[in-house]
Amino acid sequence: MTRSQVLILVAMVSLNGCGSSDAGPTVVIEPPPSPVTLQPGTSVLPQLRITTANGAAIVSKDIYLTGNATLADSNGLFLADVATEIKGRGNSTWTLFPKKPYRLKLATSVSLLGMPANRHWVLLANYSDKTLLRNELSFEMSRMAGMAWTPRARSVDLYLNGRYEGIYQLAEHVRVGRDRVNITVVRRSDTTASTITGGYMLEVDERRGEAFCFNSLMTRMVFCAKDPETLLEPGWEKQRAYIQTYIARTDSAIFGAGFRDSVSGYAAYIDVESAINYNIVQEVVKNVDGGLRFSGFMYKPRGGKLFFGPVWDFDLAIGNVNYDGADRTDGWHSRQAQWYTRLFQDPVFKARFASRWNELKAAGAIDSLQKLVVSRASYMSIVQTRNFERWPILGTYVWPNQFVMGRYDLEVFAMRLWLEERVRWMDSEISR
Repeated sequence: MTRSQVLILVAMVSLNGCGSSDAGPTVVIEPPPSPVTLQPGTSVLPQLRITTANGAAIVSKDIYLTGNATLADSNGLFLADVATEIKGRGNSTWTLFPKKPYRLKLATSVSLLGMPANRHWVLLANYSDKTLLRNELSFEMSRMAGMAWTPRARSVDLYLNGRYEGIYQLAEHVRVGRDRVNITVVRRSDTTASTITGGYMLEVDERRGEAFCFNSLMTRMVFCAKDPETLLEPGWEKQRAYIQTYIARTDSAIFGAGFRDSVSGYAAYIDVESAINYNIVQEVVKNVDGGLRFSGFMYKPRGGKLFFGPVWDFDLAIGNVNYDGADRTDGWHSRQAQWYTRLFQDPVFKARFASRWNELKAAGAIDSLQKLVVSRASYMSIVQTRNFERWPILGTYVWPNQFVMGRYDLEVFAMRLWLEERVRWMDSEISR
């Protein structure tokens, strides 16, 4: 058991009143730090109200329902009224939990809560994350790490067909676009030596969630074409062969005898800076889904190398998991992905990783993440009450919680303590 696990258990006993005078021999350990007192935050979130045609229930991840969406800010100021389509989304979050995530496709591009106009949005439920903050914090870590684009998101109160459904994150859908993954997408007519090179957006996804997916020839990784989605259709054979060949050559360069060569090795095929920044984000929060198996995005711009990112899917990060070693604050996790295992065998890559970590530390990025925990939790301290009245789970195990703290402030305390110890461990190991 790690130090943070011990302190969290002590906090649960002392703050929840679960102790017993005859529980056995007294064990004296360092007392836990007091949870930060959350300052009263906002009492009202922006309100997103969605109605489906005839009040139909949303029961499918594949079939859109038509409807309408209205949005008002926290002061009640009307912001948007737009026709929309809505369907379910997610994997375990869709099948396991009663609070469902959704995908929106608006009839027209609309700017929502200061985010750039687009038709495509998602509503993240964050049911298992009782702080409601892990995705937001991890996205901010991505921005501080210098990733080219990170999804923007805002917390909203969602009403679906008139019923309050709790606090959701209204987030930008990961897709190609001027204000999102800003690359030129390859077209069917792009078959010349230069135009066929991009752009492509891929998702590493063992679940094979897109029409065209293919296996890495040297790892367990599965690459799925997210954009263009048409690579299986007639007339796209050359583009399909190109991206498969590029990944195969990347595999060969990473695992070849000369993989350290800056001209013919892995650096000829991947953007090294993005690979390092992506790994730092995944390791700081020790994302159980960050090991290049699920929800891992990559993109290849025209004439360019393969970039890692954008980041996605952090509701089980920052200690909110009880399997695969991601519960512990020590040990590398995403570094165990087969590509990364090989890359870290190169002293140059390892040194660049350590140097980037030290740059971010010196700039205050890592420390500011802790401050953000407190400020965002304080912002949510009042409005979270209603969410957990709708979904009374604070005292209930929800897969795959490591701890059940019983109170919102204690959930924040546990996350904050876990993150503090995780950063301390990484600091001690980064140059070894």
